[in-house]
Order: sequence, then C-alpha cells, then structure tokens
Amino acid sequence: MKHYAYLSSCSEANAGVRDELISYAQANGIVFSEIIEDPESHFRPWTQRKLFGLLTAMAPGDALVVYEAISLARSTSQILDIFEVLAKRKISLHLAKHKQIFSPESDQDTQEFLALIQSIEQDFIARRVTEALTRRKAAGLPIGRPRGRLNQSLKLDQHREDIQRYLDLNVNRASIAKLIGCNPQTLYNYIEKRSLKSRNPEKKRIVLPDVTTPS
Repeated sequence: MKHYAYLSSCSEANAGVRDELISYAQANGIVFSEIIEDPESHFRPWTQRKLFGLLTAMAPGDALVVYEAISLARSTSQILDIFEVLAKRKISLHLAKHKQIFSPESDQDTQEFLALIQSIEQDFIARRVTEALTRRKAAGLPIGRPRGRLNQSLKLDQHREDIQRYLDLNVNRASIAKLIGCNPQTLYNYIEKRSLKSRNPEKKRIVLPDVTTPS
C-alpha cells in the first residue's frame, strides 16, 4: 500500500498546505511514496490534469492524501465523479483538513457524507468570494456595497406613483400589493427602503378583500 500526496496549482496560493500535509502524515504514521505538485490550474477539468494520470497509475489499496476537496476539482459534481473513480479503483482518500478518510472497503455513513459535501460546497463558495475580492482589489475597484445603492432603481419604482397614491388613500398595504401584482413582503420592503408613507394619515383605512392576487 502506497500513499500519494497531491497538491494542485490552487494549493500553491496557500503557503502552508504542503506543511499541513506533512504534519498530517506524521500524526497518522503515513510515509508518502511521492508528493505530486500539479502545475495545471484547477479551473481545468480534473481529467485533463496530472491528477487523472495519478489515479490511473495508482493500484488498488493505495491512498490519495489531499488537504481539502477543492485541491481535486472546481465543482461538487467533479468531486463526486472523482469519488466514484476512487471507489471503483479501490483507492482510499484522505482529506487532511476535515480529518476524514473515505475507504472503498467500508460503507460511508450517509449523513456524514452529506455533511462533508455541504462543507465542500461552503469551501467552494468561500474560495470564489475570496478570489473575486482579490481580483477587484487588484483592478483598483471598490469593495463592498457601492455608495448610494438605495438610490438606484428598484423593481417597484415603476409603480411608485400608484403606491404613493394608494398610501395617501390609506389603502391597506396587503391590498396595495394585490393591486400592483407583487408579493406583500416585496412591497413592505420597498416602502421601507423608499421611506414612503401616507400624506393623509387621518383618513379611514381602506381594505380591498375582493382583489385577487395574480398567479
């Protein structure tokens, strides 16, 4: 049985990944037969990277050690494809970050597996957000909500005059939502964001129970 450590090009951005894998191996009595560093970007399909050749060359009973799932592929669907290949070839997978081992010789608990997939998804989202912020910063673009965001066009702006007129007539807000054909909560949020209110608060409130909500 041989253990292979795999680092993708995305791992290079994290200077401590290699050390983390070595620490994991030492803590678990693992001796790496080889540490493979893939120069190809993890944006490329895993079947077009060094990872594919590695899995093809590994023998049944061998183990692949990576820091996290994102080292293997860029999407959850590709991760599941890799898990399937590992199972068919009887290769174990160590995820050092999660301290989990997936062995083809044992039935993986469904709840545990789903929890891992959820964690992988969160890792993907966090990585994409970080990369997007890094690109914006490098391009000199502002980070965060643009100034004056609330002054930009909103979905219900096209109905603003009607909404204000109904408010002045003291029509019930739920009825206003039905009249303009939107979800009541959408209307409530719009009124709050635009700071709209009745200019005739003393008028008697009007409720239109016979108005049907558009499908």
